[in-house]
Amino acid sequence: MAIPHTTLVANRRPTPLHCEVAIVGASIAGLFAADLLARQGRQVHLFEAGDLTRLQSRTLIATAQLEDVLGFFPQEAVINRIATMELITTSTGLKLALGRADLVVERATLIRLLTRRAREAGVEIWPNHRFLGFEPTNGGLHLTMQNKLDKSLRQLTTRTLVGADGATSQVAGATGIGHFPRVPLLQALVEPKGGCDPTNVRVWFEPRQTAYFYWSIPENAKRAAVGFIADDSATAKALLLGFLRDKGLRPLQIQAARIPLFVSGRRPWKRIAGCDVYLVGDAAGHVKVTTVGGLVTGLRGAQAAVQAILNNTDSRAVLRPLERELWLHGLIRRALNRFSPPDYQRLLQSIDASTAALLGRYTRDELAQMALRLAFTQPRLLAFARHLVLPESHRRRSAAPATDHGDTVPAALRPASAPLRFEEK
Repeated sequence: MAIPHTTLVANRRPTPLHCEVAIVGASIAGLFAADLLARQGRQVHLFEAGDLTRLQSRTLIATAQLEDVLGFFPQEAVINRIATMELITTSTGLKLALGRADLVVERATLIRLLTRRAREAGVEIWPNHRFLGFEPTNGGLHLTMQNKLDKSLRQLTTRTLVGADGATSQVAGATGIGHFPRVPLLQALVEPKGGCDPTNVRVWFEPRQTAYFYWSIPENAKRAAVGFIADDSATAKALLLGFLRDKGLRPLQIQAARIPLFVSGRRPWKRIAGCDVYLVGDAAGHVKVTTVGGLVTGLRGAQAAVQAILNNTDSRAVLRPLERELWLHGLIRRALNRFSPPDYQRLLQSIDASTAALLGRYTRDELAQMALRLAFTQPRLLAFARHLVLPESHRRRSAAPATDHGDTVPAALRPASAPLRFEEK
């Protein structure tokens, strides 16, 4: 049942209406959840604070699992396919052939595609509507939204609320579930002289500058997105511009985001006054902390929330496989945060042809399967597990940690040399 398009002044209390499922946030995960629920006959209203005609572009890379979890191939959003991944240290390089091509995706186009599909499925989508909060009532959760254009209020009741409103989720704050720690992502669109190999992603390990890595993701033969995950936001731009200068690249456009980190044991759901609240996507911290990629894992989390809603089952059970996978990524990240440049060199040098073939056979979203095979077939790699217990990082980092806003990264995920806090830009 659609909410009537009536203008209401902000100080009046409009008559609340009811819907089966209310979703806050037209994120990729939120739109996917709305589409799945509507196609199963559920009445879904989705509220988005922003203007869906003005979407922020960002180049993303996802594994081939994206098609598997969506259930269709998002052709219009895929701008390139990646066949190889080149890993680079100061003195060593290794190129892996991928068994299934990675997909380079344009974020805004994917959101437009999912928005269209959700509307076709019957989802009522309300852009420019900001979530103000809720009150538990006998009939469910009483939600209040504000139209950002005319400041009017819309109110409704629901027994199922889904927060898909990103890393600074208002739903997470209102329910007391809380926010996940975040790290800054910064990348630049560049046009390398002489072009670039459109089928090859390049990854540079520079542990003195970042606990993560730099990357170059080709959009086509002429343009690529070059970026990194910063240890802190205060020095992020300077480090990226320095890296670009070293590679002879000039930024055409800067893209930035703040990416949440999965924290094992944090439950992205809650039951309030007999009503169910679920967080999905970035709001739920469903991000692989090895690569800080969350497209496929965010969709899998949305899929799990939909299953729990449709079957009235325990969220803990349906999320367990995803959380187990993300926990393993966290374990590996803890070790990588303690790697020095020589450690990365030794790691790449230890990868022989059979190991490289195994790494290429499984995607980053199949880590549990990959790790099990590696443990049995390549036991020498287990020597690097010593980094899980090292008390200090071997690497010397040039960036001083920022100390603003209190988004503290959990000890298991931060570089061992210093606690990190990040400011919100």
